[in-house]
Amino acid sequence: MGKTCLKDIIKVSKELKADYTNNIEKEENKELYISTDSREEFDNDKIFLAIKGEKFNGNNFASECYNKGCRYFILSENIKMPEDAKVFYHNDTIIFFIKLAREYRRRFDIPIIAITGSCGKTTTKELTALFLSTKYKVLKTEGNLNNEIGVPKTIFNLDDSFQIAVIEAGMNHKNELLRISEAIESNAVLINNIEAVHIAHLGSIKNIALAKSELFNNTKKNAIAIINKNSNEVNILIEEAKKKNIKIIETEIKDIIKIDNETFEYKGIVFKHNLIGDFNLSNILSAIKIAEIYNVDLKECSKILINYKSPKNRMQIKNINNCVIIKDCYNSNPSALKNMINYLSKREEKKKITVIGDMLETEPKSEFYHREIGNLINSLNNINVVIACGNYSKYIYETVNCEKYYFKKAEDSISKIKEFIKEDTAILIKASLGMNFAVIIDSLENL
Repeated sequence: MGKTCLKDIIKVSKELKADYTNNIEKEENKELYISTDSREEFDNDKIFLAIKGEKFNGNNFASECYNKGCRYFILSENIKMPEDAKVFYHNDTIIFFIKLAREYRRRFDIPIIAITGSCGKTTTKELTALFLSTKYKVLKTEGNLNNEIGVPKTIFNLDDSFQIAVIEAGMNHKNELLRISEAIESNAVLINNIEAVHIAHLGSIKNIALAKSELFNNTKKNAIAIINKNSNEVNILIEEAKKKNIKIIETEIKDIIKIDNETFEYKGIVFKHNLIGDFNLSNILSAIKIAEIYNVDLKECSKILINYKSPKNRMQIKNINNCVIIKDCYNSNPSALKNMINYLSKREEKKKITVIGDMLETEPKSEFYHREIGNLINSLNNINVVIACGNYSKYIYETVNCEKYYFKKAEDSISKIKEFIKEDTAILIKASLGMNFAVIIDSLENL
């Protein structure tokens, strides 16, 4: 990660009214690499920022970092440190980290695009970075570093070689994106869609829209909001953007002319792609709109799109013994699961099987959302087998009328799934990440 300056750390400390070691101002021009991982190597050019999480308390590793050679610390607990340690104390080191990232971001006069949405934000982020890369050197969020810790880490990866950045921003509680927006200070904000994701924490689709709209805060002057006109609660998104005097550009799926499952036309340019499901056309369109805003040649975008492949276990297709396996077990929610089941239904294979795990964070309406999936399967009338795993997926099992099997845990279903690995068969495997469906994927990969 890039270096922060003690001057910036002192500035943030004063802003947050944090305590810090006396006379540190004498070293204010010293620059330090930030680390949140006590397992790293440390010396006098690195500062350890302790994060207190559900499983680990970084404050407990401060002494270990000191023994490795670290002399600068940002802690949330008033731990007694040796006299030569320079310590900043604040009860919320994550917001400290975010504000430090804000100061670092201000060193770079480049556009930053913030991307959020209930479904498809990673795909949209990857496509946006891909299209922009035909003209610019692009920094993008890697992996799933889209939370209050991951976003600052990405910001600190900026250096003078980058010309533009694409930052994915996720949340599951109110005020998360408000905080994250401070680190990004974006020039453009894309909200791809609003669905019943994290509804257990936010209570309603309306509240989810309001939480996503928090990303409109702390934007740069003349910022742009790119909003999917086909999204739920689009009026809330538009209203919240207008409150911040942000210019609004709406995307609409009818702007795309679909030619076949792998081809579409936009503004007279033909695009070919490898993404599965019509729902991905909205993700592609969002990325194209951003490319247009930043004057990228759309013909170059059309040339490069065919090379895009989905990240591991996200809407990936693999042929195992002439059986099509559709792997999509990074995450799940009602909208995404419906999209994938509809996609499975439209495939040409004679036998269609879905292996479904729980959609997490759908409380208190978990039974409703899972039974809704069961009713969808019944209405399609061509899903031959349902294999359900987990506490909530039992409601799907109880609802469907086709051949069905139920297992408490993912690993218990593996032998049954293997029975259906046959020619002219398509098997969709989908669940929320916490359901550990990776054990199913790994087992099938070894066949």
